[in-house]
Amino acid sequence: MKKLAFTPHQLKERYRRKVSVVAAAVSVATIAAFSSVSPTLADTLRMYSPSDPASFDPAFFGTTTDVYLMNNTMPRLQTMALGDEWKLVNDVAESVDLSDPENITFKLKEGLQWANGYGELTAEDVKYSFERHKEPELGSYIAGEFDALVEVEVTGKYSGVIRLSEPTISMWQLTIAWTGGVIVSKKEAMENDGKLPLPPKATLNAYMVDEFSPGERIVLKADPNWRGETPDFDEVILIPISDTNAAEIAFAAGELDFLPTTASTTEQLRSQLGDTATVTQLPTIDFTWLGINAQHPNLADPKLRRAIQLAIDFETLVDVTYEGMDVDRATGFAAPGVVGQREANLYEHDPEAAMALIKEAGLEGQTVEIQVANYGLRSTQAQLIQAYLSAVGLNAEINAMDEATYWDLSAFPTSDRQITLKTWFGNPEIMYALSTFTEAGFDGWNWEGYASEDYDALMTQANRTPDPVERGAIYVKMQDMLEEAGTHSFVLNGPNTIVTRAGIEPGHWPDGRPIFHAFKKIE
Repeated sequence: MKKLAFTPHQLKERYRRKVSVVAAAVSVATIAAFSSVSPTLADTLRMYSPSDPASFDPAFFGTTTDVYLMNNTMPRLQTMALGDEWKLVNDVAESVDLSDPENITFKLKEGLQWANGYGELTAEDVKYSFERHKEPELGSYIAGEFDALVEVEVTGKYSGVIRLSEPTISMWQLTIAWTGGVIVSKKEAMENDGKLPLPPKATLNAYMVDEFSPGERIVLKADPNWRGETPDFDEVILIPISDTNAAEIAFAAGELDFLPTTASTTEQLRSQLGDTATVTQLPTIDFTWLGINAQHPNLADPKLRRAIQLAIDFETLVDVTYEGMDVDRATGFAAPGVVGQREANLYEHDPEAAMALIKEAGLEGQTVEIQVANYGLRSTQAQLIQAYLSAVGLNAEINAMDEATYWDLSAFPTSDRQITLKTWFGNPEIMYALSTFTEAGFDGWNWEGYASEDYDALMTQANRTPDPVERGAIYVKMQDMLEEAGTHSFVLNGPNTIVTRAGIEPGHWPDGRPIFHAFKKIE
């Protein structure tokens, strides 16, 4: 057995030193880079974002920033409630009737206006927004989420019926009330060949886009047409910073008011920031996993994929990169408390078995590429994975790229993806993740190249199973199948540490996703 180039302990120490060096090197440059941003104003909220947005369009979103902006500038029929409990509340819908799961009726609130003179929100916008995902020429990344949609029948200016081909238990929560359910202005989309421009003019939420300076900032201003409670902050500035260590420095320098981060532990941050900020660690339903693309020639051999799963000590990876925080390795997409959580992973760290499989397959020295978005803890995690794979005789290379490029399927197609380490925002209904891994997703988010008729049959069965215990058992089988195929290894769920400037009370979903209009000034 080869020795690791760096043991987990050595890599952890290198990471600590690297953070210190980076902090010293970038602190002056970072603060200088933000010097063009106005000092704290009573009516301005300054938010961290890990990148520029790639799209406000639900058909093409990819980055964390995209989700932040859609959550805060675009409408849905229903959305998640603020606070500690995952539950749905009406957004632009006045009412929704889910009693018939094949024919879901809705009525919109009347008089809601799109920004910049794009007119009133109507049921035609809802119909257009949902049905467009099924148009092949659009190339929606999430078209599969709408497979059960037959049509949206408009029954009045503000009312309609969402007709499905069959009862689909999970579709409402995982799609219609989630990112896929973002409603777009039919008028603006048709002005732009069926897609939304970046940024869109026709938004409908508490905030609208005022300025977009790529690489510098995105400025949102309160929309005077907003019918909800008047926000405490007239302006929100999102500042893209790809390195979370640099973001923490910017926060300490007074250049940010809200920051989700995992670069430092909660105790480190509390010690460093004192009474200038509040630091809170929240549990999340997000999921991080290692995907291994079975369709890529370098990874087509199932023995090699199994060897990769066995080679990596995920327990140590989590311990190293989240030292001092109460974080366990995940057992699947379903976080603790979510329907479908598994008791344990099927495969654990076994480097000797990994080397035996590689030798049996005749693939000693095989080159594989680990592809990550270069922000947060990804660099350290990728180095650990590289070290573990090198130790069992593979030539592992790291391809770290900016977040916008990493999630851009036009810039980096699925066919070129090999071993990908990624985190998705979670959903209380894990069909949100499980529905991705079908043959139809090969050109979209199914970066693992997984396809199985038996898996598809279980997905159909789950969608017809209202009982959560029975449905959860099906979800466990589906996650077992993904791991058994050698395409998925589950890493962790969350956590999310949020840092908020003193004098501000953050508004967010249970996992800390910020909802800007709910941020309050406090004495």
